[in-house]
Parts: sequence; structure tokens; C-alpha cells
Amino acid sequence: MKEQSPIPEIADIVRHWMPDASEDELKEATVNLREYLAVIYRIFLRLEAENRLDEICVISDVDGRVNESNNK
Repeated sequence: MKEQSPIPEIADIVRHWMPDASEDELKEATVNLREYLAVIYRIFLRLEAENRLDEICVISDVDGRVNESNNK
């Protein structure tokens, strides 16, 4: 079985988004990103458990119309 590598202290995407940030700023941004993602994941799990995922709004076009292919 493949061994898992440790979770990096700074996420690569954060380093990409903030190329001029200090190491401390990158660490703080990584922690914040992980916390935001955890909240979004918990919301997803709650909606899924309550069978309410279909209630999420379809993103509309800039002028306010919704693509027919996105509607069920």
C-alpha cells in the first residue's frame, strides 16, 4: 500500500495566489483556506443528508437568463 505524504504546511495553490507573501502570511492563508473548505464540505454533507442538493441555485448568465441545459 502506498504511504501517504504529510500534509504540506503551505498549500501550493496559496503560494500561487500569493507569490509575494511572507512565509507567515502563506501559512495563515493556508489555514484559512482549509477552514473555509471544511465549512463548505460540512454544508454539502448536511444538504446531501437532508436530500436538498437540488435546491442549490443554478448559476445564471450575466444578463440573468439561465441556460436551459442546466434546468431539470
